[in-house]
Amino acid sequence: MSHYNFVKKCRICSSKNLELILDLGEQPPANSLLQKNQLEISEAKFPLRLFWCKDCFLVQLLDIVSKEDLFKHYFYMTSASKPIVQHFQKYAGDIFKEFLKEQKNPLIIEIGSNDGSLLKEFKKLGCSILGIEPASNLSNIANGSGISTMNDFFSSDIAKNIVQSKNASVIVANNVIGHIENLHDLMKGIKILIGEKGVFVFEVPYLIDLIKKLEFDTIYHEHLSYFSILPLLHLMKNFGLEIFNIQKQSVHGGTIRIFVSNKDIFKVNESVKKFIQLETDLQLNKIEIYKKFSLEVKELKFKILNLLNNLKENNKSLFGYGASAKGNVLLNYCNIDHTILDFIIDTTPIKQNKFTPGTHIPILSPEKINDKGDGDVALLLAWNYEEQILDKEHNFRSRGGNFLIPIPKPILK
Repeated sequence: MSHYNFVKKCRICSSKNLELILDLGEQPPANSLLQKNQLEISEAKFPLRLFWCKDCFLVQLLDIVSKEDLFKHYFYMTSASKPIVQHFQKYAGDIFKEFLKEQKNPLIIEIGSNDGSLLKEFKKLGCSILGIEPASNLSNIANGSGISTMNDFFSSDIAKNIVQSKNASVIVANNVIGHIENLHDLMKGIKILIGEKGVFVFEVPYLIDLIKKLEFDTIYHEHLSYFSILPLLHLMKNFGLEIFNIQKQSVHGGTIRIFVSNKDIFKVNESVKKFIQLETDLQLNKIEIYKKFSLEVKELKFKILNLLNNLKENNKSLFGYGASAKGNVLLNYCNIDHTILDFIIDTTPIKQNKFTPGTHIPILSPEKINDKGDGDVALLLAWNYEEQILDKEHNFRSRGGNFLIPIPKPILK
C-alpha cells in the first residue's frame, strides 16, 4: 500500500481553518490482516490524526489512504454479526412501514451494501433492490445469493446511469458515509437518485458517543469523517436538502439514523431541534471539549497497559476476543502485541489463521476459548457487543475466566 495524501481543507466547507485534536501515531490500515508469509515484510503505516474544522465543526481525518487500497477487498461482513443481522431486520421493517408500504414495487438502493444482508430484508418485503459495493469479494457473495449488486464506488456518474430507468424510493447507507472522501459528489448523486419525493436514510456513529465514551478505537483510516448534526446541516443545505428526522440507535456503540429529503417534502420532526440543542449545549462548536477528549484518551492508554502488564506479571494467560478493526487500532495505539496477547479469537472464518496488522497476533477460531479459564483474561476488543459476548461465554467465566473491557475505562468482569 503506497497511495496516501494529506489534504489541507475541510471536506464539507473547504475551510483551511483546521486544528489537530488527537494523534494516534502511525498505524497500518485497521483491516489489513496479514498472512503468515507477510510477517517479515515491512508494513505500510500512515498517520492517524483527528482534526476539527473551526468553521463548520466537522471532525475528520486529513491523512487519506487510497480507497482502492482500503476497500477493494474487505474483511468485515455484516452477515457474520448476529446483532447486526437483527438490527437490519428491524431497520428494513421500520423503513418499509414508514415510507414504502403504499408504493408499488419501490426501488431500494444501498450504498456500501457489503454482502447484501440489509437488502435481503427489503427483498423479503417485496421491494426491488440494488446494492453498490466496491469490495469485489463482498459483491460476489451478494450476487451469488441473489442480491443484485454493482461492484463499484458510488458516484454521481453512477447515479445518472441508474436513474435513466427509475428513481429510488429510498436510498440507505450504513456506516459508510464516514468512509467517503468526496461528500459533495455523494450528495450530488443522492439528489439525482431520490428525484422529487425519495428519501435518503443513513446511519453513522455519533460524535458525542465517541467523545463521551472515549471510543478512540473507532478512529481509523477508513473512517474519514466523525459526524455530528451541525456540519451535516451545512452539507445538506448546499444541495437543497434537509434533515427531517433523527433517531438514536444503540448499535456499534452509539449510532444516529438520519432521514434526508428535498426541502418541504416532510414535516421536520422535533428530534432535529433537540439534537442541535444538545450539540450546542455540549459546545461541539468550541475547541475545549476536543482538548479534554485528547487528554483523556492518552490517560486511558496508560490505564489499559498498566492493567495488562500487572496481569501478565501475575502469570495470567492473556488473549484477545474479536479481531475487529477497532481492536487493531487499540492494539497499535497502546503497543499491545504478541508478547502480551497469546492470540485473538474471532468468529469470522476469513479472518482466522491470519495475523493482526502492526502487532502480529495470531487470529484463531472461537473454539480456542474452551481451553481457557482459571484466571485467564480475555481483552474484549469487540466491546460494542459486550452484553452478547459475556452472555455467550458464560462457560469461560464459570471456569474462572475474566473479560477485560477496555473502554470507556478498563474493568474486569
